[in-house]
Amino acid sequence: MGTNNNSEQSLISYSETIMRLLRTTKKELSEYSFEKAKQFGCTGPQLFLILILYKNPGINLQELSERLALSKSTVSGIVDRLVSQGDVTREIPLEDRRSVRLFLSTDFLEKCDLIEIKKQVLTDLFNGASEQELKTIIEGLEKLHEMVMKNKIK
Repeated sequence: MGTNNNSEQSLISYSETIMRLLRTTKKELSEYSFEKAKQFGCTGPQLFLILILYKNPGINLQELSERLALSKSTVSGIVDRLVSQGDVTREIPLEDRRSVRLFLSTDFLEKCDLIEIKKQVLTDLFNGASEQELKTIIEGLEKLHEMVMKNKIK
């Protein structure tokens, strides 16, 4: 019976460490993205929205909110601000007048070097990491996500 208690204590300890690391990593990543976005004159969520639109022109609001892991209303507010600044355009396809497709504006694409921005934001963060280290991080996060989703369904 003592072994089971030790095993349970180990699981609790591991769980606490994982949760602490997730919280602190999320906080640090948020601060990093805030500082990087500030360099380009926008907020972190605006910057990541812009990068997603650059890679996925014509995406709709629902898909965008899923990729950003933010509520549809939050993403809608961010899009509204970027539309009013002239950075994003909304287009309604003729074949489906109820849907709205989002694009970066031509003016925005001409004034911003998004390849350079993406390089600075994303590669600076992992500069110096080996390919194996990056693969290990991805595998660990994928496994964690799998475990969370499996237990979320129960």
